[in-house]
Amino acid sequence: MKSLECLTRRVLAGVFWLMGLVPLPPSSQLFSLFLSVAIRCCWIVYLGYLLSIGIGFQSLATESVGNIVGTMLFMGNSILGLLLLLESVLKQKTRGQLEDLRFQSQLQLQRLGMFGRGRQAPHLLPLMATQFTCDLARVLVSAKVGTKISPVFFISLPLMWLLRFRYVQLVQHVMDLNQRSLQLRRSLLALAAGNELWQPYGIQEWGQLQTLRKTYERIFECYKVFSDCYGWGMLGLHLVTSFQFVTNAYWMLMGLYAEQNLLILTYDGATAIDFGTPIAALFWYGDAGAENGREIGCLISKLAKPLGSRRYNNLVSEFSLQTLHQRFVVTAKDFFSLNLHLLSSMFAAVVTYLVILIQFMFAERSAKAYSA
Repeated sequence: MKSLECLTRRVLAGVFWLMGLVPLPPSSQLFSLFLSVAIRCCWIVYLGYLLSIGIGFQSLATESVGNIVGTMLFMGNSILGLLLLLESVLKQKTRGQLEDLRFQSQLQLQRLGMFGRGRQAPHLLPLMATQFTCDLARVLVSAKVGTKISPVFFISLPLMWLLRFRYVQLVQHVMDLNQRSLQLRRSLLALAAGNELWQPYGIQEWGQLQTLRKTYERIFECYKVFSDCYGWGMLGLHLVTSFQFVTNAYWMLMGLYAEQNLLILTYDGATAIDFGTPIAALFWYGDAGAENGREIGCLISKLAKPLGSRRYNNLVSEFSLQTLHQRFVVTAKDFFSLNLHLLSSMFAAVVTYLVILIQFMFAERSAKAYSA
């Protein structure tokens, strides 16, 4: 299992580097810097080519609403790819701050006796396998049907995987932060389990609690800097992929209504799953980190000692207030927080509007049948 974990991390690090999703190396590493710049230039040329194709489709886009939506999605994905490459360069200093804070929080956790990193391969590999399976289904359908479904499917595949691996990168970072918050919660739980309520505190308990408080602060700073480093990218990814998911779900329902070919329905359904799974995964792990923070806040009240000194109880109160004001939340530049409540609200809204559209479609069919 450890070899699989190590292999997964190294392969993903190489893929992120090839896709230009990591910061540029320092100027002292000239060869690596040259390769990184060359890779980004190749991506920029490729994305520029896709934009030129999208501009050429503008004359055909006005023929139907589906063409307009498809062209908008294609252009939006291309522009988002350029913005993600730009973000990886402009946020280089913020990424360095994030790595420093992660290292400091790791040192604090080691002082508490927490070593090792959590397993990410069992969670990331199924996510990527789902996306590979959906893409394989779409490739087979496109090869059989041709350009009837999407004339730009094959040339836009590298772009699609650029966006999805950015999602994988975000999920990997959030899982790492969640693992640190989970280790902190376990340390706090161990301290609370051994707490003798009516016994005076010891110097060792005060020092351990102070270390826990500082570790909490470092982990909170990691969440905050992470949101600042990847916030604009998360916002763009969420808007584009949500729109892609909704439109493909609608096209699939329209296909069922019009009794289209099963292959076309399979293509639309695989596309909806392909774009929906990374959104759900990111929101799921974002909510898990917030839940760890809430449980830490609940555990602190168990550390109070009525017979303890004012110094110890003041530290407990300070720690409790800290958990109230400094929450482990992943945000997209403070526009919204990544949690299951927002995800369920979005899903409910999508289902509601799709049901309304279905009712209109059946009403139209009934009206046509009645008039005939």
